[in-house]
Order: sequence, then structure tokens, then C-alpha cells
Amino acid sequence: MSQETNKVSIALVEDHSIFIEGLLSVLQKIENVQVLGTFNTGQEALNFLQQQYVDIVLLDISLPGSMSGVDLCNAIHGMNKQIKIIGLSNHTERDIIHKMLSNGANGYLLKNASLHDLKNAIDQVMQGQCVLSEEVRHIVFSSPDRSQGPPRLTSREKEVLYWIGEGLTTSAIAAKLFISVQTVESHRYNLLQKFEVPNAVVLIKKAMELGLIP
Repeated sequence: MSQETNKVSIALVEDHSIFIEGLLSVLQKIENVQVLGTFNTGQEALNFLQQQYVDIVLLDISLPGSMSGVDLCNAIHGMNKQIKIIGLSNHTERDIIHKMLSNGANGYLLKNASLHDLKNAIDQVMQGQCVLSEEVRHIVFSSPDRSQGPPRLTSREKEVLYWIGEGLTTSAIAAKLFISVQTVESHRYNLLQKFEVPNAVVLIKKAMELGLIP
């Protein structure tokens, strides 16, 4: 915590501008917090953190470029273990959550976290605790179900998956759904992560096997 301002300093790593704006608005309501920077890629954040100390990094999992949120979490933890890291993502896969925690994260929240949840998480990690939202705790500590069905997808991810199955390109999907090409790429990346597949061909094959697309 900064001795001069007596505030918790935060860096935000997230590539969706609308979510950044919303989160900044929420953080402004927490009086003992100051945001020192927002970053779209892991490399940008790492470059900043090599020069500037922050108390907490709020970190998304899916980031553009070669460095994922898990990679960045590991790099930050290796660089300075005093920096607290809270995963802030829509990913609810047990494996991804475990990877974040095993790579040095001090907490994991879903993006639907309330102001109260976020404030509590900041307070608790600053006290040396590990913080998981209620839904994340259920995922982490429940017994693995080896016969579990398909991964949980957002409504937008389902739409993108459908149009990938129809053979549309990224730009065509963006035009069809009235969203940016970057957003479609982000959804494609999320789908590959959630289905644990290397490319779109295997993604479609697995989605068809699970009955998600005809």
C-alpha cells in the first residue's frame, strides 16, 4: 500500500474496453483504491510492472497476443511475490481456475462480481487471504464429475460457435453479430480454451459430438 496516499494501488489487465470502463466506475466507489494503469495485453502489463509496483493486479484470463492471463500470473508471481493477483474472468472451468491459483493467484472472481464482492476481495487479499467467489468455491471444491457434459458457454459464445460451424470467417461473424473482429477473436479463443482443443476444426468436431451444433 502506498505510504503517501494510504491507498491500495491497482493495475487492471483486460482487453474489453466496455468492461474496463464499467470496472473503473465500480473501483472509483471504493475510497481506499487507486488504479495506476489499465492494459490490453499481458506484455504491456508486464512492462509496466517491471517499472512500477502495484499492490493488486486484476487479471482477465483471455488476452490478445501470445501471453495469456495464466502466463502473466506466473510471470508476475515470479517477478514479485508481494504483488497480489486476483483473476477476474468469465471462465468457470475447474482446470483454468486451478492453473491460475497454482501460478500464484491470490483470488478468483467471476465478472458478475458485485461492488461488495470486489471490495471484500481487495480487503482480504491485502490481509494475506485467498479469495474465491461463492460460485468459484463450489467449482474448485466440489468432486470432479468425469461424466460431466459440455462446457458452460455464454449466449454470445453459443452464437459464435454456431457461425463457426456454418463456416463463416471471423470478419463475417463480426458483421453478422454487429460486434468487432477483435471481440469475435476473443470469443473464438475462449471457445478453444473451454473445449480444450487446439483449433477450430477440432472445436467443431467436439461440439458436434456433444450435440451443440448440428
